[in-house]
Amino acid sequence: MTEEKERTTTPQVHGGKHRRRRKKNNHTPQQAAVQKTPEPDKPEVPAALGATAQEKQSKPFGEQPEPKEATVPENQPPQAVEAEPAEPAQQPETAESAQPAGEPEKTPAAPATGGPEPAREETPNVEEATMAESAVETMPAAQTEETPAAETAVAITPSEEETAAAEPEAAQERTEEKEAEETVSPTQSPEKTAENKPETSEQTSDEAAAQEITDRPEEPEDPEEEKRLSDMTRTVQLSVEQIMACVSDEETPAPNGEDAEATGEESTEEDGPATLTDQVRNGLSGMAKWMLLVLFFVLVIAGFGVAWLYRSATPDMLPQITVTFAGQTVEPTAYKWKVPVVGNLFKRTYADTLSSTPVTLAEAVEQVSPDVTVSPSGYRTELTVTDSNEETIFEGDVDAFSAFQFTANGTYNAQLVVHSDVSSVPGDTSVTGSETWKFTFTVGVRSSVRLSGTTVNQGSAVAVRVGETLDGQPPQIKTELQNTGFFAASSGWVCYLPIPWNQSAGTQTIEVTAGGYTETLELKIRATEWEYKDYYSNSQRVSPYIGENDIPAELQKLLQTSETTIGWSDGSFVQPFLNTLDVKLAFGTTEYVGRSYSERQSNNGAGGRTVTNLVLNTKAGELLIAPASGKVLLAKDLGGDFGYTLVIDHGAGVKSIFYNLQALNVKAGASVKQGQTLATCNSTTVAEMRIGTVPIDPLQVWRGQCDALKNY
Repeated sequence: MTEEKERTTTPQVHGGKHRRRRKKNNHTPQQAAVQKTPEPDKPEVPAALGATAQEKQSKPFGEQPEPKEATVPENQPPQAVEAEPAEPAQQPETAESAQPAGEPEKTPAAPATGGPEPAREETPNVEEATMAESAVETMPAAQTEETPAAETAVAITPSEEETAAAEPEAAQERTEEKEAEETVSPTQSPEKTAENKPETSEQTSDEAAAQEITDRPEEPEDPEEEKRLSDMTRTVQLSVEQIMACVSDEETPAPNGEDAEATGEESTEEDGPATLTDQVRNGLSGMAKWMLLVLFFVLVIAGFGVAWLYRSATPDMLPQITVTFAGQTVEPTAYKWKVPVVGNLFKRTYADTLSSTPVTLAEAVEQVSPDVTVSPSGYRTELTVTDSNEETIFEGDVDAFSAFQFTANGTYNAQLVVHSDVSSVPGDTSVTGSETWKFTFTVGVRSSVRLSGTTVNQGSAVAVRVGETLDGQPPQIKTELQNTGFFAASSGWVCYLPIPWNQSAGTQTIEVTAGGYTETLELKIRATEWEYKDYYSNSQRVSPYIGENDIPAELQKLLQTSETTIGWSDGSFVQPFLNTLDVKLAFGTTEYVGRSYSERQSNNGAGGRTVTNLVLNTKAGELLIAPASGKVLLAKDLGGDFGYTLVIDHGAGVKSIFYNLQALNVKAGASVKQGQTLATCNSTTVAEMRIGTVPIDPLQVWRGQCDALKNY
């Protein structure tokens, strides 16, 4: 046994310095005597091994470390300074025994490589020792405290004899190590050195075991030793793998100096199994992100589409509407249209004010009811017309305006708004909005003014007809011919101008003013060839004779008044006598007494009288009828040559007078109809017709030869 112990337990000497690996064991008194007791909470780690571990951690896997020069302390003997060869980048796995406390330590046999290998002298590298001490100092306290006893390097426990023999050497070795440590790191305090020595790591224990086995001399092959070495190697390998796994999972230093324990806990929480809630939450979160991404792309594409459609909605798509008023084209002043871009949901608006003031029409409106057209049709319209006092005289649509009539000439303002409303038809995407026309126009309606004839004979009459006036006032006439003025007719106004039997032939000027406009008319009067009679004595004259100025005063007053209703408007005039007319003295006939032959040839002479009525030979009891409808102004016996007198007002200043009647069938104030019996005649009847105070030839009127009274 002694030989076996001596053979298997060979002390390692490197450069005169004994290095022995000791295992911390509270049950071995020899180890306690040799080993220096560390501080309670921090196990010692050799400085050289700590440096090596630090070096391995700082270099990536597979990279060869650079050789470092040895630093020789001043108080170390020369033989101790021997360069140690650089270790390879990757150390082979070494077997290291990990025996339970109290069992005898087994020494692994030397590898069977064909003979003993001489022991290598190893000179400690001062630089590596310094780096190891720095690594130990910076190692987190939590890692040092949590390092289990199984992770420390496994040392072979020597026997009592070897312990006794090695005590002087151990004492010398401790002295040399202390000197080397003071030389390498003079600035490090003893407390830090003692504190850092017991600290170990996985790499330190692995390298120490490999270095110890490598430094041992080879011994002869022994099957029993090889088996025991193989078992120990397998055990050490398993232990090293477990330690490596624990170190990599639990003791990896946190980045940026964070606490290793906190980093381990955080990593454990992150790598823990996910629950169903977490899976559902993650799934929903991913789905929501995917849907948001899809929605974003859809919105982008839709935005580009809407932008393209928006640019495609050009002003060419706006409605082209034309408005005319009284035949004149009116320009718009403002518009606001909405062109569909995306159906009826999104539209592009075009709006502009073309003119801030109303447009003035160049030509005056001459129609009482002007036409308004909107092309194309089908739009909803709103038309408002105001006068110069800004009072609304019309408000409605264009169709209702067609029945409107202006009542006076003047200046007016109009506003027309054309609307295109949203269609009620589903899917209809027509342009909607409105367009406005504001314009000012002048109504200058010129009533028609015309004569019943441009040429008229003496003793006849002419009618001046004027159309409707906007203000409803009768027109005004200015002429040398006597007249009763204008009377309202069924289609405007009428004024009858009587031409006296003795009116000078020639051209008469007539001015008519209606609706603010004045027109000048010319009337040509022609002379009539009147009859005359010559008598030897006054007894030959016709009687009764009633001259123009012979009428009584009562009758003269009646000639100044007139009915406004025109009685012959529906039937003109007819002959008032039922029998054939026997004219005794015609209208305009002049009776002369005692003229010479020469005077008769020239129809000139003194003492003549002209008849301004019609003297008829009638039969006694012959009926007298009304030549036209009218009103009886006078029905009484005036005595003398007048006898029973009947006056009928036919309207517009036209009156029929009958003298020397036998009996009257009507009374004053009665309205009569054309053809109605008025009275009975004597053997002689005087018939007269006057317009105003001027007598005219009744025979021409009864026979329809007077154009003024022929056609109403």
